[in-house]
Parts: sequence; C-alpha cells; structure tokens
Amino acid sequence: MSAPRVACVVVPLFPLAARLRSEPELAGEAVAVFEGNGNAARVVAATRPARRVGIRAGQTLPQARALLPDLLARGRDLESERAAQEALTEVADTFSPRVENAGEGVLYFDAEGIPMPAGPGDPEIRLGRAVIAAVEKAGLPARFGIAASKLAARVAAGLPDSPTAVAAGEEARFLAPLPLAKLAPEMELAETLERWGIRSIGELAKLPEGEVASRLGELGRELHATARGIDPRPLEPRLPSPSLSEGMELE
Repeated sequence: MSAPRVACVVVPLFPLAARLRSEPELAGEAVAVFEGNGNAARVVAATRPARRVGIRAGQTLPQARALLPDLLARGRDLESERAAQEALTEVADTFSPRVENAGEGVLYFDAEGIPMPAGPGDPEIRLGRAVIAAVEKAGLPARFGIAASKLAARVAAGLPDSPTAVAAGEEARFLAPLPLAKLAPEMELAETLERWGIRSIGELAKLPEGEVASRLGELGRELHATARGIDPRPLEPRLPSPSLSEGMELE
C-alpha cells in the first residue's frame, strides 16, 4: 500500500488577498486591512508598499497612519473572504475529489493516486506549480506543500520556496529543526516546554512519549506525535453539496 500524500494550499495574508481580489484596483497601492473599531482597530495584514515603511500586523490603525498618512485602510470583508475561500475550494476540486476546507485561506486535498501534470522533473512539484497557477488565475496568491501528513504539508506550504514536497518518510527530519510554534498556532504549552529546555520540534520528538503525555495530557501526546511526523488529525474531506432537482408527476 502506498504512503498517503496530502497537499496543502495556503493563501498568504488571506484577509488582504481576499480584499484585493474584490478590489483589484488597489493592487500596488499601500493598503492595510484592519479589524476592530476606532482607535482600537488593529492591522491584520498590509501590502508590500505599506510594509516597506514599517506597517505591521498588530499595530493600531492610528500607529499605521502615523507612519503613512496616505495609507489606504480597509476593514476586513467577510463576504469577500467567503468568496475567496470558495474560489480556492473550487480550484482544489478540479485536482482531487477529496478536499478539506480548513478556512482562512487554507485547504488540504488527497493527492494520492490523482493524475499528475505532464512534464519534466518531480511530478509533485509539477502538481504544485499547476495548483498555484490555477489559484492565481482565480485571483489569489498561493503557496503549496505536499507530504504524508497534514501538518508537514502545512509547514511545507508556509515556506518561501514554493511549491515544496517532503519525501515520504522524511516528515520527522523535515520538521526537526523548526521552532515549536510550527506545531500549532496556539501553543499554550510553549512556556512549559521551554522550561524543559525544549525549543525545536526535533527536541520534543526525542522525549519519551509516556513522559510527555503524563505531564501534558492529551494535547502533549498529540504534539509529540506531530513532532515525530505522525498527524493525529487525518484528512477530513467535506461532503459534496446536495444535488437538488425539481420534478412533476404527470398522469
């Protein structure tokens, strides 16, 4: 039986990418997407021209405007984000029948046994390039990673060199040098692990599983498994939309 292959597609700076997709005339401008109201509004993402002058996610809108008075500020648009996520999912549907919509510009699909684009080089890299081109055609930037687990594929998709393929069986080695924050965005246990002197995924993987589970509970067990390249959360493809039809009975 062949090893599973899970592909991950990520739209960087998703709230901004979705907004630019709905307002393409803003491309190339200094734009920041913010969340919240009044002086408490905070920047979620900013375009490259805005980042060049020091505007960063987490700044308040007044702080951002102090750096760039002519900044074009746009609030998060949940409708444009919904449409962008739907477009991303539709692209994935053209490559695989098993797609998991993870939301916020992230999705996974089952790449095992699907047709690969023709051409020279690594077929999975060719697949990644084809997926990225299709997402860009839909008006969104994209990065692509593929591995045997969702976690490793997600980390690979976050790397600047995209597309990235992690060879089967190499997940643990690929993850080992990376910081613990790559395991999970929340990482409530980071302080505890740092007190143990654990700072990389590889260092966590070397600890005995029983010791981690007894001290940190089920979350610790999951983190330890993912550190070893084992994903405790398998692909969860969404159910296809129901097909509704209308009919009439005649005598």
